[in-house]
Amino acid sequence: MDGLDIFYREAGDPSNPAVLLMHGYPNSSFLYRRLLPALAAENYYAIAPDFPGMGYSSYPSADEFQYTFRNYANIISSFTEKMQLEKFAIYLHDYGSLIGMRVALMHPEKITALMFQDSNAYEEGLGKEWDACKVYWDHPTKENWDKIGDFLNEESCRQQYLAGVPEDQQALFTPDAWTLDWNLMNRPGHIDSLYALFKDYPDNRAMFPEFHNFFRTVQPPTLVIWGKYDAFYSVAEAPCYKRDNPDAEIHVWKQVIKCWKATSKNWLMLFWISWIERSKAKLSFSCGYFLSGIS
Repeated sequence: MDGLDIFYREAGDPSNPAVLLMHGYPNSSFLYRRLLPALAAENYYAIAPDFPGMGYSSYPSADEFQYTFRNYANIISSFTEKMQLEKFAIYLHDYGSLIGMRVALMHPEKITALMFQDSNAYEEGLGKEWDACKVYWDHPTKENWDKIGDFLNEESCRQQYLAGVPEDQQALFTPDAWTLDWNLMNRPGHIDSLYALFKDYPDNRAMFPEFHNFFRTVQPPTLVIWGKYDAFYSVAEAPCYKRDNPDAEIHVWKQVIKCWKATSKNWLMLFWISWIERSKAKLSFSCGYFLSGIS
C-alpha cells in the first residue's frame, strides 16, 4: 500500500459488523491479541493494523517517508478502503486516537461508534507531564528540546506500560510487550523517525476543534474509558467529551491502566452489553476484556 507493507491482525467473519482497532505508541497490533478473538467470538469482525514504523509493518526511513499523523491517517484510510470496511466502529487509544479521529473525519458516514481509552482529543489531556513538550512545540529550539530529555529508549518502552500502575497490579503485565516494542523500534536510524513523528504532535492540537465539531454534528455512540492512574494522558480529559456529545458515556476506573484485569472478564462483558443496550448502537461491543501487556 503506497509502497509499504501494512501488517495487520484480524479475527472473525468480514461480513460481520467491523471494529477497527488503533494501537498507540510504541505498541502494535500485538496490544489487541486477546481482544481480537474475544470480539470474533461475539460475531464481530475485528481488525488491527500496525502503523508504518511500528510492529511488523514497513520501517521506511525519514528520508523516504513523512512521519506525520496526517500521513499515517491517509495510509489507514486507504487501508480501510482496501479491506472494504463500509461501516466500522473505531477503538481509539493513545497515538492511535489521533490517527483514528482523522480517519473518522475522512469517512463520517462509515463510523458506527467510537470507543476511547486513554486518548487525546482535548487540551485537558495534556497535563503537567507535557509542559516541557509544549514549550518545545511553541519554540522549537535546541535548548527546549534538551529539556525534554531522551524518551525513546528501552526503559521508556517499559514505562509506557508500568508508569503510574500501582505496584500490586504490575505483576499482571508480561515483559514480552515492552521487549517486543523495543526490539522492533530499535533499528538503525529509526529512533530519529519516531522523534520526527513526535515533533509533528502540534498538528494534532490544531485538529482538536475539528474533532469536537465531529462529536457535535455526527454524534456517534461514544464510550470513554480512562485509567485513574494514567501517567501520560490526564484523566482530566475524560469528562470533556460530554461538552460536545452529551450522550457520551464516561467511565474512570482504577483498574484500567492500558489493561483490564483478567479477573474482570465476566463483569466487563456484562458492562459492554449494558452499554450497547443504552446507546442502541448498531454495532454491539460485548467483548470480554482488553489486555494490553498482560501475560
